[in-house]
Amino acid sequence: MIPTLRTARFLRAYLRGGAGPVTEHETHIEVNGERREATLYLPRRPRPAPGWVVLHGLTVPGRHHKAMKRFVRSLAASGAVVLVPDVPAWRELRLDLDGARDSIVAGARFLAQRPEVRPGGVGTVGFSFGATHALMAAADPRVQRDLRAVVAFGGYCDVRRMVRCTFTGEHEWEGAGESIDPDPYGRWMLAANFLTDVPGFEGMEDVRAAAHELALEAGRRGVMAWDAEYDEFKREIRGRLSPASADVWDLLAPPTGTIPADLDAARRLADALAEAMMERFPGLDPQALLPAIRGRIILSHGRADRLIPYTETLRLRTLLPSTVTPSVTITGLFAHSAHAGWMHPLDRVRETAQFIRLLNDALGAM
Repeated sequence: MIPTLRTARFLRAYLRGGAGPVTEHETHIEVNGERREATLYLPRRPRPAPGWVVLHGLTVPGRHHKAMKRFVRSLAASGAVVLVPDVPAWRELRLDLDGARDSIVAGARFLAQRPEVRPGGVGTVGFSFGATHALMAAADPRVQRDLRAVVAFGGYCDVRRMVRCTFTGEHEWEGAGESIDPDPYGRWMLAANFLTDVPGFEGMEDVRAAAHELALEAGRRGVMAWDAEYDEFKREIRGRLSPASADVWDLLAPPTGTIPADLDAARRLADALAEAMMERFPGLDPQALLPAIRGRIILSHGRADRLIPYTETLRLRTLLPSTVTPSVTITGLFAHSAHAGWMHPLDRVRETAQFIRLLNDALGAM
C-alpha cells in the first residue's frame, strides 16, 4: 500500500513524536452558552485545509495527554486544521454524555466558520469511549450538515458486553468465544461512576470513592493501570475498607496480572453495573442512533485492546445503515492507546500496509 502525500506527512510527524510544521493556539468554543477551553492546531501552509474536531478520552490529562498530542500534531502536520475541545467532566473521570457530544457540535460549527478551513464540512475523530460518541454525533441533526466524516478508534457498541469483558476478559464474535487480560482501569472507572447506583450497593460510597481515587492516581502517574506499580496503593486502600467493602474491592482491584478470584461474582457485578449505567444514562447505548448515521465512516480497533475488545468495532459495523459503506481496520500495531508488543517481521509488514490504508482512508475522507 502506497501512502498518499497526506499520509506520508502524518507518518513523518508521528514517527518524530508529533514534531512537524504545526502551530498551537489556545482558544475557546461556546458549548450551550458555556465557555470551554480548546486547543487549535494549524498547519503552517496558509491555504484552506480540511478541518477535524478531535474528542479526547476519559483521562486526567484530557486534551494534553501525551499520546493525544502526538496524534493531533501529526494530523495537523498532514495539512489539516485540528480543534481539540476540553470536556471538563471527562478529565475528572465523570461521564457527561451531552457535554461530549455538544462539544463536537460546537467544535464543528467553530471550524466551519474559520477561514483556514475549506468549505464543505469537517470531520471528527474519537478514541475509545469517545469514539462511540463521535459516531453518535454523526446522527445528530444539529451537526449532520457540517459533519462530513467520522474516524472512530476503539469504540464500543454493546454496553453490557463491554462491561462484562471489563471484569472477566470474556468476549465473543459470531458465537466464537475469546478472552483477554482486561485493563483494570475500566473496572475502576465504572465503579467510580455507577457502583452506588447498583441495588444492594447503595451504601458502598467508600468503595466508589476508592475506585475514583485509584483511577485518578493512574491518570496522574501516566503508567498503565495493569502495572504492578499500583499493587501497594491497592493494598493500602483495601486496608481502609470494611470487610464487606474489601470483598467488593477484590472484584475491582485484584493484584496485577489476575482477574477476580470469584468470576461468578464478577459477572453478577458487571451485569448489575451495566443495568445501572443504562438506567441512568440510556444515551450510552449507540444502537438506536447508528441507523441514522450519515457521512464517511472509518472504524479501527487494536486487536490486542485490553480495555474495549476489538469485537465491539465489528459489531458497530453490522449496525450501520446500508447507505454507509465504512472502512474497517482491525490492527495489530496498536492496543488501545499504546503500541502492541512484538510481532513477526512479515506480520509487521502486513499490518503496516493495513495501517497505511487506514490513514489513506481517514485523511482522504476530507
